[in-house]
Amino acid sequence: MREVYKALLELQELDEQIDRAEVALAEFSPRLETLEAPVAGYEREIASVRERLADMRSEVKRLEKAADQKRERLRNYEERLNRVRNVREETAARTELDLIRHAVDADDQEALELGEQATRAELRLDELEKQLSSAREAIAPQKEELLAARATSEAKLGGFRKSRDKSARKLTPDQQRLYDRTRAGKRKRVLAQLTHDGACGQCYNVLPIQQQSEVRQARALVRCEACGVILYAAE
Repeated sequence: MREVYKALLELQELDEQIDRAEVALAEFSPRLETLEAPVAGYEREIASVRERLADMRSEVKRLEKAADQKRERLRNYEERLNRVRNVREETAARTELDLIRHAVDADDQEALELGEQATRAELRLDELEKQLSSAREAIAPQKEELLAARATSEAKLGGFRKSRDKSARKLTPDQQRLYDRTRAGKRKRVLAQLTHDGACGQCYNVLPIQQQSEVRQARALVRCEACGVILYAAE
């Protein structure tokens, strides 16, 4: 049973090391996020500008196509104008021609304005990509350092977990379940030493004489009735 207590204490120490390592590892994410915030800002703005630019180019093509279709109609009406037989037909044809010309002019003007906006967007995109490149270069050394430190922490955590698995194999399934149930109670300690006067070293509740004897003689795993920790006696 002494070996069981030893394995349990090893497991407790390793779990505490794992907890600390996990906390340390979790701290890297917000640090990296803060470091990369300017880069992420440029990336979001670049994506937004690219989306707007694609929409503008698509709209320019639509307007140009619409204007070409109207020009085709315009040619048809001009040919029709040459075949009119009276003033009324001529007036109607000229009215339609004027409406189509206005529509073509409107499409051309809108396409021109959108084209100018697209040019400005392209210039802005070039500027943003240069700023993004500079921002990435600026944070590269610190980011590399953080990533290396995180990799070291991950390796350290992995080592602790392997050691824990090795220690856990020294226990029977029932002993492991007892340990896990005790630890699941979110207590600071899973094991506590019995004091010389027979009290729990965690909450200082005095155990019945029979339980004190069981703990000192290491006949069984005894939990404190008050706080639930597993008790063990000094060598």
